[in-house]
Amino acid sequence: MAAQGASPRDGSQRPPVPQATYQLAKDDALAAWQAKPRVQSRWLDTYVNYMVLGESGLGKTTFINNLISSYAVSTPARIQDSNTTTLSQFQGDSESLRTVLEPMMVPECSRRVIISIQDMPGWGDDVNLTRYLRAVASFLLEQRIKDYEKLDGGCNFDPTTMCGQLPHSITACLYFLPPHRTKKIDLVLMAAVSQLVPIIPVIAKADCMTDRELATYRNEVQGMLQSPNKYTSGRNMPQLDVFTFQFSQAIIEGLAMRSLPLAVSCSRDVEPCDDPAFLQSMGLEGLEKPVQPVRHYKWGAVYPLNRGHSDLIVLKRLLLGDRVDSLYAMLDESYSRYVAFCGLYEENDRQLQLILQDACQVGVPYLEYDNSVKARTALSSAKSAMTILTEENRMLAERLAEVEAEKAEIVETLRRKHGGRSVTSSGAGVASC
Repeated sequence: MAAQGASPRDGSQRPPVPQATYQLAKDDALAAWQAKPRVQSRWLDTYVNYMVLGESGLGKTTFINNLISSYAVSTPARIQDSNTTTLSQFQGDSESLRTVLEPMMVPECSRRVIISIQDMPGWGDDVNLTRYLRAVASFLLEQRIKDYEKLDGGCNFDPTTMCGQLPHSITACLYFLPPHRTKKIDLVLMAAVSQLVPIIPVIAKADCMTDRELATYRNEVQGMLQSPNKYTSGRNMPQLDVFTFQFSQAIIEGLAMRSLPLAVSCSRDVEPCDDPAFLQSMGLEGLEKPVQPVRHYKWGAVYPLNRGHSDLIVLKRLLLGDRVDSLYAMLDESYSRYVAFCGLYEENDRQLQLILQDACQVGVPYLEYDNSVKARTALSSAKSAMTILTEENRMLAERLAEVEAEKAEIVETLRRKHGGRSVTSSGAGVASC
């Protein structure tokens, strides 16, 4: 086959072949003598959805902003400061706290990974903790129902095929713990939420503690997560179990993770990385004006992306695709939980409230003493009971008055019958001497 633009054997100049025609001829030749069929790859969307939960004021929103600072964002959260978001606002528009990153291409397996992070209002701003737990559990179950409706059940497929095919369900929950001391409420909420989604505990504001304090606190948190009932025991209370996501030993060693749970420091302040030698040594000389978060103190500075100061960089690599094997492990567990939900959902005739009640019964008994609604209901019931007792007492008094009146009438009738002689009330019909 003559090349494009080549002269024929008679020496005359052949007119140039159009590019499209030449490419078509080339493809035909490849198809004629290729050893294997060629099939063009098709990108498969894979969804990874995180949720950040915990007490208000621990820097959850700042953590999200630091975590994704170097990534392109497809859909930013419309509300950047969750402290200004009430629980009722979240229930009305949860999408306002959701950040979606630009898809991450994985050519090795023809996957397009779409990662989203759902910020949540912190507990504590709403004094009704039972309502808070119900709102969180309801959100998680509603996301499951969206996937159930989209897949028309979809619980009988091969788990390998369904890895990452749940665009709405939460894959894992990052639960932020306060520095120095874990509260009983944290254990109760983690136990309740982990019935629906695996928990990844994170210690917030790690720069509030010395290395020695942090090491001691990590051990305390591990003990509390393994035996939560030891710290929340009560009469006739349900047993608590906190189901945390277990990273493989290979991942822990590969990222040189010092200890679990991970502890992070975050900041709203940033400063430029203007050390050309450092950027070149890291292979980052092509970055345009890179910046990093920083916290300045009188005694020095904390750089959250510095492994020696914070575990933020470890979390970033675990959650956002650097360690793809950890992502796939989370997605496999997420689908297994989705299958369990499908069975439960169908057993309860697709009634969300029935499943919600079962999901919350682990934590509600521990939180209901703060429930003002239940207190008002109990007071209203007591008032109703008092009203009923008062009415019964009034009716009894009227009946006694009627009996006394009937007795007096009988005595008067007997007195007249016996000619005016006196008659005792106890011996009606017997005349006195």
